[in-house]
Amino acid sequence: MSTEALVLALTTVVRPMSAAAVVAMLSTAHPRRLLVFYIVAGLAFSLAVGTVVVLLVQGLGPATDAGGRPYVDTALGALALAYAAAAAFGWLPRRRAGSRNGSEWMRKRLQHLSPTAAAMAGVVTHLPGLVYLAALNAIVGDATGTVDAVVQVVLYNAIWFSLPITALVLAHYHPELAKQSLAEVGTWIRRHQRVITIVFLVGLGGYLLVIGVLGLLYPPN
Repeated sequence: MSTEALVLALTTVVRPMSAAAVVAMLSTAHPRRLLVFYIVAGLAFSLAVGTVVVLLVQGLGPATDAGGRPYVDTALGALALAYAAAAAFGWLPRRRAGSRNGSEWMRKRLQHLSPTAAAMAGVVTHLPGLVYLAALNAIVGDATGTVDAVVQVVLYNAIWFSLPITALVLAHYHPELAKQSLAEVGTWIRRHQRVITIVFLVGLGGYLLVIGVLGLLYPPN
């Protein structure tokens, strides 16, 4: 698997909204059933998007892989840094007071809903963003062929969904431990969400911008 894609995948393991959704489902009467629908639907959607992207780009030929990647990295890096600046200077829309506690909000809406609602949450909390696009760009540039690219997409998503998958296993064997541990993680994330977001985006944006500019200045032969 591409080293860059692997690093990007590891940064997505714990995300505020997905962590809040998992904690919320662990607090319901049937956490395992909801988690199964959450994971299956989210994985199906994310894998479909990733597979379509890599198959499309792979089909455009090797010239596209080498020539277009620096432009994509530069654009994504600049976008990540712009978002980090907006978060740092308070330019982003503020949440309403009633929505501050993400896990409580999510819990109330998932507690009495059907598995279909959990499936929709799995899709919504794993919509493709900057990190996924950057990872797909890295996979396309690193893959030796179409099959290799698709396998890397599967591995990336396995890491991305490792938190709900782990929660599902713990909910089966140690339900109280799963609920308590993930609730503590979710609380810590909420308290430091702004700082985490800024630091993460600055690191991601800076990295992508540097490798993108270097790729433009020193293109591969």
